Amino acid sequence: MNMRNILASMAMITLAACGGGGGSGSSAPAAATSQPAAAPATSGNPPAATPSSTATADLGLADRLYKGDARTPSGFDVEARPSNVFGTLSTRHLKNTDFATGPQSAGPTFEVCTNDMAQAIAWSETQSTWNGMYSDLVEVRGDSRMFEVIRVPRFDSTAMLRHRVFRCDYLDRSGSDLRADIGAAGSFNQRPLNADELEKLGEYLWQFTMYNNSDFVVASSSTATAGGSLVHTIRMGQLVRGATGSCDTVQIMDWTHSLNSSTGAIARETTNVRSFRAQLASGSTSLCTG
Repeated sequence: MNMRNILASMAMITLAACGGGGGSGSSAPAAATSQPAAAPATSGNPPAATPSSTATADLGLADRLYKGDARTPSGFDVEARPSNVFGTLSTRHLKNTDFATGPQSAGPTFEVCTNDMAQAIAWSETQSTWNGMYSDLVEVRGDSRMFEVIRVPRFDSTAMLRHRVFRCDYLDRSGSDLRADIGAAGSFNQRPLNADELEKLGEYLWQFTMYNNSDFVVASSSTATAGGSLVHTIRMGQLVRGATGSCDTVQIMDWTHSLNSSTGAIARETTNVRSFRAQLASGSTSLCTG
């Protein structure tokens, strides 16, 4: 076993909805506040006649949803897969329900935090079995935000498991419930508190949600000031498939984190903004009217 202590920095890596982050985790993601009804069965829907700037943006968003190869816009802080991993890569934030038993297992779900590396390693050890195989601890990394415990299954050296635990002096999520769309999202304990750091946090947490999956794309990521709060909003489009031969529905929603600039308390909310209809025919995307 080859383990390092804290490294000065840690490369952040892209994840497919797997364990923890505001609004959801892989095992218990937050759902959108409501799902739009599928468009009624129609056929031969013509494209919008003269696209406005909004229609042009809608068309571009729908095209990205159908293609599925550009789910985040330029500048969105997404982790890259490490080049030295050739097999399965599993990255997840450890949660309280990973260790809870009895009635506690039915309570709120949130990512655990600690400032003690030994505690992070101990929590990882309880989750060290993967697909029935024990996974050896090969490395421990850490920075000012989190600890990362890296494991490799004994009978599959091409696979890698990465267990992450937030540092409590960075982010304490114990007052949150990942299964709720609206409510407390924890306490941001780093200082100073600023828009740039909130945006980085929001984009990082998005990667651990159900929204980091097919049929979702990010339209924009922005931060604004509202009263005594900083508000970070990720605007997304969700493709809701219609019946065969009919138009599909694109639901636009906002996933928002509001940070109290004085206390560091974070609140989370998911709201539906509007919807429009689109279709893909013969490899071409068009908007539906009528």
